[in-house]
Amino acid sequence: MASRERVENLKVRETDEPTVSFSNQPQGGRLKLDAHVHTHYSGNTTIYPINKIVRESYNTPEKLYRVAKARGMDLVTITDHDAIEGVLTIADRKDVIIGCEVTAVFPEDRSECHIGVLGIDERQHREIQAVRHNVYELLRYLKQQEIFSTFNHLASLSAGRLTAAQISSVIPWVNAIETRNGTRLPSQNRTAGSLAQAYGKVTVGGSDSHTYRGVGRTYMVCETAQNREELLAELRKRNVRVEGGQGWYLTLSGDILRLTAGFYKEGIVKLIERPLDWKRELLVLCATLGLPLVTVAFLVSFVHYMRDEEFNQSLLFDLVAHPQHKESVRPSAQALKAVV
Repeated sequence: MASRERVENLKVRETDEPTVSFSNQPQGGRLKLDAHVHTHYSGNTTIYPINKIVRESYNTPEKLYRVAKARGMDLVTITDHDAIEGVLTIADRKDVIIGCEVTAVFPEDRSECHIGVLGIDERQHREIQAVRHNVYELLRYLKQQEIFSTFNHLASLSAGRLTAAQISSVIPWVNAIETRNGTRLPSQNRTAGSLAQAYGKVTVGGSDSHTYRGVGRTYMVCETAQNREELLAELRKRNVRVEGGQGWYLTLSGDILRLTAGFYKEGIVKLIERPLDWKRELLVLCATLGLPLVTVAFLVSFVHYMRDEEFNQSLLFDLVAHPQHKESVRPSAQALKAVV
């Protein structure tokens, strides 16, 4: 009987429905954290035209927490897009870090980048949201507040087509670069890793999972921390390393299928709750008729990663051609130095 229980406990790590018991007290000596995950609090997808009906994620905070713990994460964070409502539902636990993925805007052309922050409170979140529409004001605020910040998936089109000049203007003012993203190609993670090495930045890893599939499968490890406060302190000292999986050409296909399942599940539940809602009935009917189109996910995934790889190559050429971008960095740096 004891042998069977051990086998079942091992199997649960490979499922989306963990049933093992766990403690919310970090064990110490070797802490793991998946520093980039999402729940339904991230809002709707930004992909047109489905942005009106499909969410970025259908994960719930509680189940995400359980999956992360079952897969060996000693600490848990949730980094929803410009929202902390999800992580606040579990923030009373000693092994939870309040995080957020901030959408920052370059005022000169309205392009965007994603900055991850860890260890913030509700006041800081409100103030971050107030300044995020100007990336330079945001960076200034993060410096003033000494908030740990990470430049996420910088070699990907996930946030937008950034130039080498824009990337070079941000990197000096963040603490870390995400060098292992569980949904990005190895080549893109290598680009980020090279920049982290060149600038002497902390390396951070996270699954960037919008479904339960990747939660806890890409993470960072700290050998010298015993709790969340110590981990945040060790992060600044670069006493961490990244481990775990990376993305591939069909990674997105699986996530699209899982998001589709989440969409139908939510629609059916709402239809049961409000059976006379004709708009909901029509939405479910149309979505059902379009179900065969889900197979297009495989083609969409392949094309997406081909475009991402093309952007990565273009970015590398841009970085080599303009290694420092001193003329682009100077105005932003001077503005920041005047305050910091």
